[in-house]
Amino acid sequence: MRVGVEVGGTFTDWVVTQGDRVLRIGKVLSTPGHPEIGVMNALDEAAVSLKDIGSLVHGSTIATNVVVERKGAITALVTTLGFRDVLAIQRQAKQRLFDLFYKHPEPLVPRHRILEAREKVAPDGAIRQPLVMDGVVDRLERLIAEDGVESLAVCLLHSYANPAHEQAVERAIARRLPHLHISLSSDVLPRFREYERTSTVVMSAYTKPVVDRYLGQLERQLIERGFTGHLNVIQANGGSVPAQAIRRHAVKMILSGPAAGVVGAAALAVEAGFPNIITFDMGGTSTDVCLVNDGEPRITTDYKIAGLPLALPMIDIVTVGAGGGSIAAADRGGIMKVGPESAGAAPGPASYGRGGAHFTVTDANVVLGFIRPDAFFGGKLRLDTDAARVALDRVAAALGMESMAAAEGVRRLVNFTMAQAMRLVSVERGHDPRDYTIVAFGGGGPLHAAQLAEDLGCAQVLIPVNPGILSAFGLLIANTQQDFMATRIAPAGAATRDLLVESFEDLDTRARREFDGYGIAWDAVERAHALDMRYVGQAYELSMPVDDFVSGETPLAQLVPRFHAFHRSRYGHASSREGVEIVNFRVTAVHRSAVQRAGMAPVPPAGERATDVAPIWLDGQEHACRFYRREGLPLGHVIKGPAVIEEATATAFVPAGWVASVEDGGNMLLRRT
Repeated sequence: MRVGVEVGGTFTDWVVTQGDRVLRIGKVLSTPGHPEIGVMNALDEAAVSLKDIGSLVHGSTIATNVVVERKGAITALVTTLGFRDVLAIQRQAKQRLFDLFYKHPEPLVPRHRILEAREKVAPDGAIRQPLVMDGVVDRLERLIAEDGVESLAVCLLHSYANPAHEQAVERAIARRLPHLHISLSSDVLPRFREYERTSTVVMSAYTKPVVDRYLGQLERQLIERGFTGHLNVIQANGGSVPAQAIRRHAVKMILSGPAAGVVGAAALAVEAGFPNIITFDMGGTSTDVCLVNDGEPRITTDYKIAGLPLALPMIDIVTVGAGGGSIAAADRGGIMKVGPESAGAAPGPASYGRGGAHFTVTDANVVLGFIRPDAFFGGKLRLDTDAARVALDRVAAALGMESMAAAEGVRRLVNFTMAQAMRLVSVERGHDPRDYTIVAFGGGGPLHAAQLAEDLGCAQVLIPVNPGILSAFGLLIANTQQDFMATRIAPAGAATRDLLVESFEDLDTRARREFDGYGIAWDAVERAHALDMRYVGQAYELSMPVDDFVSGETPLAQLVPRFHAFHRSRYGHASSREGVEIVNFRVTAVHRSAVQRAGMAPVPPAGERATDVAPIWLDGQEHACRFYRREGLPLGHVIKGPAVIEEATATAFVPAGWVASVEDGGNMLLRRT
């Protein structure tokens, strides 16, 4: 059996499969502070013997939360003499251009914990000045005693070209301080651009002890209960790797759960005949959106989390603090705001009846009638409408609004925030959202998706079977995948086959060593080769697939013309008279998952079409609305809005002017009429 467990801020989702057959699915409340307990609770509810699990694939928000909440390990940094202030200087660009009080985000390592070593390596890897530690280890020992440092990042100038000095620093420190966690930039991100490389390796060191402890505790608890299978973890690039690999490179676990959701949504949409989609994953704490073209999510190496750059290859997901648990309140000016603060799982929204006093998006949907108290969470958690109304009255009074108007305002404002995120991944990147289908999942996605589609001009919304646990399905579909790269700047027009063969062979050797450590046969691993290229003088580059050049199928004389065409397709123009240079070589190594079918979600048998009529509050007045149980809807059944469709893992809303139809595979398609 294979089991996927995805830990979110509010709920932990799980799915148990055998081959392409789903045995059981479900959700439990997350356990903030001790997410491993939530994982074990999910396995308990799944009622499966851990001895029978061959593979457990896991996704979690733990690494993301560590950085966002700044609750990581106390970290120090060793860098080259003269480069102590790289983290403080950052980049000149302001993230909020017109904010007169803007300040760059605080580095994760303060200046007094940054140590300098004498050394110099040239950009071509030549050693110009041998390494001299200058008492670095002694000063580090004092920082451990005085500040409690438990993790160290090492980032020396041009170590991407020659890692010898970084490796020597690691050996010298490990001999004296064997219990210190050490992360090397030449291991985490062997790429030029000093600030981004330093920021990424510092983030890796900052998250490493926390993730290492978490996965260690989880593995111990699993083993104690008889688990003998493989524990894999999803990465930000959408691929999974063994837990031991993530414990070495914890930073790759950032956006772990959202990446699984995109993988699942993209695969399901391709099966359903919708290769171009915008994924819309609304959970209890946040909403994640991503643009997918031809079934492939966009990969970026220019990501920021909490304002700090993370330059590893990762799915280009935009996250906003808008979820079911997002708290509504009046700001200092008496204006309504919703999020990014969340009530989470404990105590949760006021309607959970677990002591929460804040009015949230979920509470608004309960008061407005979209969520019925007995139907939420598959009926396992009966909601308290009275508690939600008490919290609403408190917020409405602070805003000077009528209660129901305030509740509608909360829903309208959170929709606006989520629509803005969708515009960011589409319109602001040159894509017309009207050309895309929204795939709505997560516990809250189907309830808000159609109204977001109205705002964006999208004509249809695809809602999978069991949308509330699609991320857990994505865990099982995800391939084992790792990315390898090296900076080697060279004129593209003078590139030779020897340059390509030598550079890519080095990366293939690293990839083979990594997959050998996973116990995966090398002949079962697929490789994709790419070059990061740019016009001479450009500040940034484009990553272009070059498998046909590596194989010799296409002559190297076509490399520069291919780049011009590639640049034109991305930006709408090309500079054919400009020189072109190669900057980075990349290899992505992939071992295909044993599970390839996204549409394997169990389709409930068609039964009685239970239909109720109940009031909902919409556009300032009460309306009679039909409520359906999704389990009772047969293939081809069509529902006209306004209607609410309930199921165990989520609730969907079909507005007036829209219809919902049950498609092949049990998916539901909402279309504007």
